[in-house]
Amino acid sequence: MITKSGLWLIFLSFLASGCASKADEWVQILEHPNAAERARAAMQLGEMGDRSAVQPLIQTLKDREAQVRLAASEALGKLGDRQAVDSLIAIVRDPNVMVGLSAVEALGNIGGEKAVEILLRIAQERERPLSLGAIRSLGTAGGDRSIQALTTALTDRARDVRWVTALTLAHLKNPQTLAPLIDALPQADRELRRVMVGALNTIDPSWRTSAPAKEAINRLIDGLKIPNQSRYQAVQVLSEMDAEWKTRASAGTAMDFFVAQLAAGDLMARIQAVEALGQIGDARIAPSLLKTLKDPNRQVQYIAIKALGELRDTRAVEPLVEALEHRDPGIVSAAALALGELRDTRAVEPLMTILSNAEQGVFRLGTIQTLGVLKDPRATALLTEQLDDASVQVRRIATEALGEIGDRGAIAPLLKILNDPSAEVRWAAADALGSIGDASVADTLISIIGKGRIWARRMVRVLDRLDTNWREREATLRIETYFLEHIDHPEPEVRWRSAEALGEIATARASQKLLQALEQKRTMIVAAAHAFFIRNGMSEAEPLLVQALHQYGTEEMALTYLNADHPVLARAAHIWARRQGMILLSSPEPGNIRWNSN
Repeated sequence: MITKSGLWLIFLSFLASGCASKADEWVQILEHPNAAERARAAMQLGEMGDRSAVQPLIQTLKDREAQVRLAASEALGKLGDRQAVDSLIAIVRDPNVMVGLSAVEALGNIGGEKAVEILLRIAQERERPLSLGAIRSLGTAGGDRSIQALTTALTDRARDVRWVTALTLAHLKNPQTLAPLIDALPQADRELRRVMVGALNTIDPSWRTSAPAKEAINRLIDGLKIPNQSRYQAVQVLSEMDAEWKTRASAGTAMDFFVAQLAAGDLMARIQAVEALGQIGDARIAPSLLKTLKDPNRQVQYIAIKALGELRDTRAVEPLVEALEHRDPGIVSAAALALGELRDTRAVEPLMTILSNAEQGVFRLGTIQTLGVLKDPRATALLTEQLDDASVQVRRIATEALGEIGDRGAIAPLLKILNDPSAEVRWAAADALGSIGDASVADTLISIIGKGRIWARRMVRVLDRLDTNWREREATLRIETYFLEHIDHPEPEVRWRSAEALGEIATARASQKLLQALEQKRTMIVAAAHAFFIRNGMSEAEPLLVQALHQYGTEEMALTYLNADHPVLARAAHIWARRQGMILLSSPEPGNIRWNSN
């Protein structure tokens, strides 16, 4: 008599034999004359997780075709068997960089002392993108040696090394890495600091109150007085680390030091002092900065003007208006921008005079931008005249300024330049109309989506601001019908644009059509409307989204996947990038297109 437990063992034995049989079939296909079939067999063996396939896959690493070697290394990484380490090390220098990157990632997945040793060696080299891939793989391999190597890499001179290292440390979430990340902030530019701060927030959301942060803040304040230091950047870092740092006694001492330096004979000392005082932003130093407007060096004057704008002290209005009459275009432009920071409408008339008489673009750009910031309708007519300028940059900035002012008198001219030859100007016009907020232009903007001259996703954002019910308009029904009819167009570009637009419009009919395309496994349609499927968090779409990326992907699409806050899509993005021979430099913060955000 067979017991229940006996039956269960027989069943498991049957399953195991079935799996083994299937694995044997795929192992045989590794010898297929067609390279695509050999690659498919390797991928299947990796997915099955049967370690009996390790040795055949190791042999397949010697295949003459790169796509097969790539698939075999990926499969070995998934199987995680240390038998493969030596063979994977042998192909990290493969002539095909995609294969090398795959081997490096596989070594990280397998881990162990030998794998870590080779990853450490590659990470210290300057061979891109292989060394960047090794850094990321050290995060996967883990261990004390990996942590030590990664924290050391935060001091590397190469910006991309520090970027990838910060992202890797964010993934590890190891509290030991807080102090090295904090110490690396002052040497990073603003964008790289944003990545590092994102990593710090991931590791410990309260990192700003930690002992390493407090120690770093004290060092930065003390370091402000040290010659040849980048004081401007140090003040930026301090502001990002502690909004209240200026209230500290030691900060006041540093400020007094810089004020004294304004009278120094050394030009560089004066420049650094003005930069630092502007960044500190304490109203008490306004009188000292105003005196600096008379400095004999124009660079010092220029920086002082910028600093006065950042202070937003109305005592600077009249001196800055006087600076508009300067013969130096840089001084005039800087003064105009600074007046915009002050938000004082006393500057409107002088700025309009400057704009009316200026012939050089450098005068006009700062002036136009400031008139927009001041939001005074008196400038509308003059700014409208700039929409016919030969310079794309002038037309774009004038368009943006009209949007900021929000005067309904600008609607007709802005509608006209929706046909501007420059996409930048057309986009700015749509955004400006959205800022003015007159829903009467919604139908016109809806119709423009069909012309394909403004990116559908951007236009939808504008329409959402104008009328939350715009999808119920008759104009939307017409444009929706147009795209529904063209999603099967013989031209791939038309099909793509139609699917992308339907994903952004996302009405009931549009959604139904896209879901139908998903059921029919129309990869190109899913690729074009990938944002729609991601926002709606459709788990059934995951396999086709991955396939769509590999078949139709771009770097922008891969970054969308990476920042969608979904592990399957993030993994697909990294694999796609590796197969392009690149490493994605993403942010640790999720993007605006997030999984299941609708």
